[in-house]
Amino acid sequence: MLALWIVLYVLAALCVASIVISWKISGMLLYPKIWDYSTVVDEEEKRGSFTRAWFESECHLEEFTLRSNYGYDLHCALWPRGEGVSFADDRRRVAVIVHGYTYCLLGSVKYARIFHDLGFDCVLYDHRNHGLSGKAPTTMGYYESRDLSLVCSWALDRFGSDALIGTHGESMGAATVMMHAPQYPKLAFVIEDCGYSSLAAQVRHNIRQTYHLPSVPFLALSNLFFKLRGGVFFRQVSPVDAVKQCPGLPMLFIHGEDDDFVPYEMVHINFAAKPEPKEIRTFPGAAHAKSLSSDPEGYRACVTSFLEHSGVI
Repeated sequence: MLALWIVLYVLAALCVASIVISWKISGMLLYPKIWDYSTVVDEEEKRGSFTRAWFESECHLEEFTLRSNYGYDLHCALWPRGEGVSFADDRRRVAVIVHGYTYCLLGSVKYARIFHDLGFDCVLYDHRNHGLSGKAPTTMGYYESRDLSLVCSWALDRFGSDALIGTHGESMGAATVMMHAPQYPKLAFVIEDCGYSSLAAQVRHNIRQTYHLPSVPFLALSNLFFKLRGGVFFRQVSPVDAVKQCPGLPMLFIHGEDDDFVPYEMVHINFAAKPEPKEIRTFPGAAHAKSLSSDPEGYRACVTSFLEHSGVI
């Protein structure tokens, strides 16, 4: 009898521990600890992305706010193209840059700089629950992709319906631009950098890597809590399924070959799923979200050549 009680006690303890850990995992996804603006600028300067002096004197951002369809404000910024810049067809080129998990729009400046140097108007914004945007659960690309449609529509209203508009995203931002692509047929191009193939696969990887735990039962429980707290199941965040629906849309896939946070093989899964036209560029030795800093000239060159091949510039 005593042995039975011990077994029941152990099973109960394991159940409680599984629930607590899974609740914590869902909470880390939905309500991450975010970076503030000043810290992001310091971090980007430390990484060599840009200097604070350059940012304060040369990066002239015009801030504005959009009201999300889901009841919160999105903090946005426009970096207008340089004076005297134009294209032969007189159509504006617009790049909407989408930051990653826990970061903010200032982390997108390093990517926007590439497009700005090519004559683009650049739009940057903070995801819900990030930066200076309003509070709402982070859904790892689901509602974020809907907000991206709002930002893109604002850009087309501002620069004309004939403007060539595209998106660039990093990490969760990359998942967001892939999720968004089939929702917004006006896109001229998409660039994803180190995005996951599906949220379920990403969380499974993180459970094993971060917590050193098996995916059973933690993945299923985390999924349940993510739905109860955020309104979305993991299966609803599937960039690999989204890109299957984008024939004819030029898409560039970028990933660091030493990325162990979003596994390197995910870029090949996403790339294989996307119909033509598509391009892929991987960066040897680059960790997660470090492809640009690992080879700035190579990164700039691959983005530029992709835009040329796609007829955008």
